[in-house]
Amino acid sequence: MRKCQEIAMPTIGARELLLLLIGLDDSTFPSGLGGITRIQKLLYLLESEERIHPAGDGFHFEPYKAGPYSPRIYDDLEFLENLDYIRRSAPNEDSEVATEASDPEKAEVDLTFDQLMGPEDVMASGADEIAPTADSYEESRYYLTENGKRRVEQLLANKDYKPFIDGIRKVKSRFSKYSLNDLLYYVYTRHPEMTTESEIKEKVLRRRPT
Repeated sequence: MRKCQEIAMPTIGARELLLLLIGLDDSTFPSGLGGITRIQKLLYLLESEERIHPAGDGFHFEPYKAGPYSPRIYDDLEFLENLDYIRRSAPNEDSEVATEASDPEKAEVDLTFDQLMGPEDVMASGADEIAPTADSYEESRYYLTENGKRRVEQLLANKDYKPFIDGIRKVKSRFSKYSLNDLLYYVYTRHPEMTTESEIKEKVLRRRPT
């Protein structure tokens, strides 16, 4: 009687997944990726809709004040910075790295809706809608360093990572044109189980994407 051979499925670490999300050569995000809330939501969509789960403990998303949230992502971003794989910079900074994240980025526990959306995204003129403008609050963006580019090239050369790479490209391409408002609306309407602790749920759902 033949024994069934177990087929080992490819795995990827959380930090490698995060690095690929930031650094994949994708024309839809030519100027890096940011800020932290967008990164959180894209990683959540990779997990929930593309079934891409990092090995080990993973991100462990849970409902929080701005929707699905994983505190370990902050640690992983810092770890990648310490390895000199990524750098963090503010808008219009080509060479200087922002050493301190803006208040809205430090932790979602401190976010109010107005802080999250930024001064240009809050309800204009007392209206009951949120202006569909750019994500003005996202002061810090994450870019690959030269070391990071070399590391991403190594990951791309590993054929075992192809399913993860394809999933990341799919998610980045699909949501590249979404403002942060629209991205939050999508997550809130498709994954209501992750909005039970949200402090901005009513305002997010009040405004339909344009």
